[in-house]
Amino acid sequence: MAALVRGLRAGRALWGIGSAVALQSRPHPQYLSLTRTFHPTAFLKLTDDHKVHQNTPSQSEHKHQQTQDSGTGQTFCSTEQPCAPDTQQEELQSNTSYQDQGGEQAEDYETEEQLQARILNAALEFVPEHGWTLEAVAAGAETLGLSGASAGMFNNGAGDLVIHFISQCNSQLADLLAEQNNQVQLGQAEKKATAEFLKDAVEIRLRMLIPYIDTWPQAMSVLLLPHNIPDSLKHLSIMVDDIWYYAGDRSTDLNWYSRRAALTGIYNTTELVMLQDTSPDFEQTWTFLNNRIQDVVTVANAAKQVQSTGEAVVQGLMGAAVTLKNLTGLNQRR
Repeated sequence: MAALVRGLRAGRALWGIGSAVALQSRPHPQYLSLTRTFHPTAFLKLTDDHKVHQNTPSQSEHKHQQTQDSGTGQTFCSTEQPCAPDTQQEELQSNTSYQDQGGEQAEDYETEEQLQARILNAALEFVPEHGWTLEAVAAGAETLGLSGASAGMFNNGAGDLVIHFISQCNSQLADLLAEQNNQVQLGQAEKKATAEFLKDAVEIRLRMLIPYIDTWPQAMSVLLLPHNIPDSLKHLSIMVDDIWYYAGDRSTDLNWYSRRAALTGIYNTTELVMLQDTSPDFEQTWTFLNNRIQDVVTVANAAKQVQSTGEAVVQGLMGAAVTLKNLTGLNQRR
């Protein structure tokens, strides 16, 4: 009997274990419904989604692709469609192109001196009408889109306009003489004689006054004002020195001063003749200039002769003194 009871208990235990296993292995109702409703088209869709997921680049790969495509000017958000242009990014790139190495945005900056030079250059067009006055300066400023009150920038008034014109003419002459000298050194032109070179240089410089010849007496009177005399003499000496330099003068003695003083006098007197000349193309002026240039060359040659003669006289006197000492015995050692 006891054995029968133990057998029944063992059978119940085995039955419980089998039921538990059967319950765990039984599929969930949701999975059963999914299995029943699963269609082959759904399987194909899942397969395509899986392929798309595999082909979609990662975030790092997407950034790398954008970096590569930036060299071509396009940024791609996917493997097929390009992104719409980013306006802010384009503006940033355009602004960056104008930045210097320090990261500061570079801007076209015009100094006060450059602005004044532009105004004076524009004012020269109105000199024949208004003369060498602040009215011409104001008219020139208005052509640049500035107010006529900009003429107040020039403390020296009309003197700044005249001195600017003189400086401009001297610069043009120096550039021309330098170009001629370069052609001579390259063998593209023959070297001129000193007299011819001086005459041509002075004539070129004086011809720059022809467009303003009617108002030039007024300019000369402005230059003779006490506060303008230093600048006037400075620009005159610069012009004369440039002419003699390109003429080949490299003297370092008194001839340096004498030649420049002589050429300065010739330029000033020829300028006065030019103001009164009524001949065609100022022929009388150029004839007067040619004669004066010959005088300068003659004086220069005479100075050389005087110098050589003076040296010979000094050497002769020194030789005579030595001879006299020898004859009288004063040069003997005791």
